[in-house]
Amino acid sequence: MPPIFKAIITISVWVLFIKGLLSILVGTIMGATASMGGAASLLAGVALCSEGIAALILAAVAAKIRKGLE
Repeated sequence: MPPIFKAIITISVWVLFIKGLLSILVGTIMGATASMGGAASLLAGVALCSEGIAALILAAVAAKIRKGLE
């Protein structure tokens, strides 16, 4: 496989990993502040954490695919 495809997959894995970590961090902060004030944005914090977990799972799948291409 050409090295350009491996580079693209590597970049995608890093982007998904960083997005997942940031989403979980921001979602946790949103959930913590929402539980103190109002419950309206609590669901948004939970949804953002879920999105972050999904991004981390997709990063792991992409890393597994990249390892399989070697």
